[in-house]
Amino acid sequence: MASRNGSLAPRLLPNFARKFRVCTGVLLKHVRPALLLFAVALFSAAAWADGVDPKVIPIKGSGSTPITITSPNPTVNAQAQAPSAANLFCLGAVACVDDVFQNQTGKTLTSITMFFSASLNPGLVFSCGDMSQAVFFDNCNASNVSGGENITLSADGKNGFNGVASATQQCVPDSLVDIGLSLLSPNWCQKLDPDDYKFVGGEFGIEIYGDLAVGQSVTTTAITTPEPAAGLMVFSALAFALLKLARRAA
Repeated sequence: MASRNGSLAPRLLPNFARKFRVCTGVLLKHVRPALLLFAVALFSAAAWADGVDPKVIPIKGSGSTPITITSPNPTVNAQAQAPSAANLFCLGAVACVDDVFQNQTGKTLTSITMFFSASLNPGLVFSCGDMSQAVFFDNCNASNVSGGENITLSADGKNGFNGVASATQQCVPDSLVDIGLSLLSPNWCQKLDPDDYKFVGGEFGIEIYGDLAVGQSVTTTAITTPEPAAGLMVFSALAFALLKLARRAA
């Protein structure tokens, strides 16, 4: 019996090894494509998402929404427009949005946060644009917060990036009569024509471009007062990119 059992081992071991190799090969055959897809998604998520999502940069502008001491965080809604002679700075291949504001706070804005609500901008996730094209602010930081995205623009005081100076109130005559009155009295408009006493300067624009269709609506809030730090939740670059993919697929 001992010799018979001993003679079975050489025959059983090769069969076991052969079955083990077959099972392992079948498992790898099915798992390898899944691992490959996961790796591709993992390493290309950020580049793919950032390549098409709307970008945000600060630009020059005129005709604006006021940012005042009593209304420091205005919300605006605008429709994307195709590039045209009236919209020469549009960086979007198809369309872009130019939101223009005027700093009427009486102080220089060295930073501003643009908040994009996820519910008011369905399907869109916003990020920093090409800051080499920017004016006023030279730093940009994108972060995911409760309810949407924050795009924070700031100036470091270098290379002419000093933020947005406040507008000043001046008499702006709009007729020959007003011009004549202005020669007679330096304070003519405050006394005789208050409508001509206007804010001048302090205007800046926010350009939103990429992944927008003509006529598409974009809503944003310009935040100039500090937000509670505890209310912010910043994710890593990879987590932020994967969140974009999940939103886009929803």
